[in-house]
Amino acid sequence: MKQTHFGWSKAEDQLLLQAVRNARENGASLQNAFAAVAEKTNRKPNSVRNRYYAVLKSTGTLPPPFVPFTESESDELIRSVLLAKSKGESVRSCTLSLAEGDMRRMLRYQNKYRALLRSAPERVNAIRKDLLDKGIQVPDVYAAHNGTVRAGRPTKAALPIAAIRKLLDALYEDIVALSNGAAS
Repeated sequence: MKQTHFGWSKAEDQLLLQAVRNARENGASLQNAFAAVAEKTNRKPNSVRNRYYAVLKSTGTLPPPFVPFTESESDELIRSVLLAKSKGESVRSCTLSLAEGDMRRMLRYQNKYRALLRSAPERVNAIRKDLLDKGIQVPDVYAAHNGTVRAGRPTKAALPIAAIRKLLDALYEDIVALSNGAAS
């Protein structure tokens, strides 16, 4: 029979808040903390999540609402990444530096930059042009890849069909030899 709960005890609230603190200290997700508390209290994870936010709301400790980037923040982000790329830095490295090591902020900056590349190419190009006009050489992020290989990234060159067949034939011969007891 399904157990129905009415209200939360102080002990359950403390268990929930401690699970969230532990998750944050260990870099685990809130979802994992909610699932663990749900299992211990025989509740559903969504009910645990709802209780957590109700407790935060009642104590006035809700996290600040999401604040979108301003136009000037977006422009500064584009400028910073273009300048970093001109020095050979990756977008990830640049955004991590801008975020002062905070991974959540880094991901937010990185996602915003990539979204701006897709949605506002005229804006990115205008900022690039401004930097070029000031004598600062920055890469054209929309230019076709010039064929240089980036460290850590394999090229995506396709193998010729003949080479693939030759490889598969050799593997087949090895498998047959092994199944017949021959050592390779």
